[in-house]
Order: sequence, then C-alpha cells, then structure tokens
Amino acid sequence: MKKLIIPILFLASCSPKYTRTIYYSDNVKKCIKNMEVLEDFVKQDYLSGKIPKDVATNYWLILEKTKYSLTKKYNKINNIKDDK
Repeated sequence: MKKLIIPILFLASCSPKYTRTIYYSDNVKKCIKNMEVLEDFVKQDYLSGKIPKDVATNYWLILEKTKYSLTKKYNKINNIKDDK
C-alpha cells in the first residue's frame, strides 16, 4: 500500500494549479475516487506534453486495472453482483 500512496502523492504535488482532494482511507470508494483523480492528472500531463504517450498509456493501464480490482473488492464487501 505504501508503494501506491507515494506515487499518488508525488503526482498530486506535481500539478499545483489543479487542486483536487486526495483521500487517505480504508474506504474502498474513496480509493476508487483517488484513482479517478490520478487518471485526470495523467491526462492533463499528457495533453500538456509533460509525459509521452507510452508513459501515459502505462499509467492509465495500471490505474484501470487497480480501479477494477477495487471495484470488485467493493462489490464483494457489499454483496453486489458483477455485471459479467
């Protein structure tokens, strides 16, 4: 978990003009929200030319898979059946 928090905090601090709330919580929904905020940071950095497309794609892939895993965990905890 520490390995995940450090990059999130680092990327969040790199974009001071875009203020978003980063949550630290055991709450799965807040963790999913953090992934969405991080996706926005990556998109902004890619569109402004700060990171190349292949790096942005790698970040998006990891974020997408992490969000999916967290969503499955949330659904399991709350007894929500997957659509698949």
